[in-house]
Amino acid sequence: MNREQERIRKNLEKNPVAECNKIQKKYYPMLFEKFAGVKDPRHQSYIEYTTKTMLGTLYYKCLDKIESMREMTRKFNDEQIVENLYSFLGERKKAMK
Repeated sequence: MNREQERIRKNLEKNPVAECNKIQKKYYPMLFEKFAGVKDPRHQSYIEYTTKTMLGTLYYKCLDKIESMREMTRKFNDEQIVENLYSFLGERKKAMK
């Protein structure tokens, strides 16, 4: 293992999400813009979240090795996590109605 790989491994142990974000931005900086470009076939009146938000949330669900939508809802149902997800995606959190 070379020095760069060792440094990445140590940083992953400290803050895995932040390190994954750095790697993603380095190797695929357009990922979330690609998510935003996905067409949403649903009727506009049903859309509460953008495709970027929905696909980005699923992206982080997979990074966290969450296996079900129910488990994702339970784990991500925390104000700080929601704020972090919006921050990672480069979006603003919607105001609650």
